[in-house]
Amino acid sequence: MSSAPLIHHVALLVPNLEAAISEWSAATGYTFSEIARYRTDRYCDKSNPEPHHHDARISFSKEGPPFIELMEFHGSGTHSIAQGEGFHHLGFLDHPDPEGRLADLAALGIEDDGMALAPDNSILLWFTSKKHLNGMRLEYVSTAPQPIVKDDGSEPYRNIRGCPVLWPPEQT
Repeated sequence: MSSAPLIHHVALLVPNLEAAISEWSAATGYTFSEIARYRTDRYCDKSNPEPHHHDARISFSKEGPPFIELMEFHGSGTHSIAQGEGFHHLGFLDHPDPEGRLADLAALGIEDDGMALAPDNSILLWFTSKKHLNGMRLEYVSTAPQPIVKDDGSEPYRNIRGCPVLWPPEQT
């Protein structure tokens, strides 16, 4: 019996989030959430290792796991148009020790490229570099509440733990 975590979502970079939602809904029959933003001033990646603003527009399928995450191109680093349209990462949610996982993978020679930090500098989420694992990234998301807001910047829905979510509580 394996203790490996299950893939929570498959993320794709797209040039236009509204068009991608329409196309993916029509092609799969899946329902996608309202558009939200992963918004933080404490994102670091190889393009800028200093904590900086990151404001990625996202939407998740209701169907899953694994869910489909659609992310619109943003900035000049890990989510930029230079990364190319299509596959971005496999996501693992509610990881209890993202710092430990970062160290474990670094010991295997797998580098990181992109992380969101909490005010206390703990890791909210992080990505492996796509130069490893056949050009694919892995994402490890901590159990801490993530900096998600609705597309208009207003407060998101909250789950029973008080964490931001993309679906109204009665739809989860």
